[in-house]
Amino acid sequence: MAVVNPRNRVLIFRLTADEYDSLRAASAGARSLSEFARAKLLGSLGVPAIHEQLNELKTQVSRIAELLET
Repeated sequence: MAVVNPRNRVLIFRLTADEYDSLRAASAGARSLSEFARAKLLGSLGVPAIHEQLNELKTQVSRIAELLET
């Protein structure tokens, strides 16, 4: 499957050992530390997280399916 929006930009910043440990603990359950950090950062900027975007897309597809059935 082709990636529509490849992630080809890198952001680097340094953390203390304590900051890193806190971030790892907070990210428990996330697919990766990067995914968690990206979601938190973009969420704080008002950009919806990917799961919110997917839920909105599912809602729109359901509405279209209902319209096509009638």
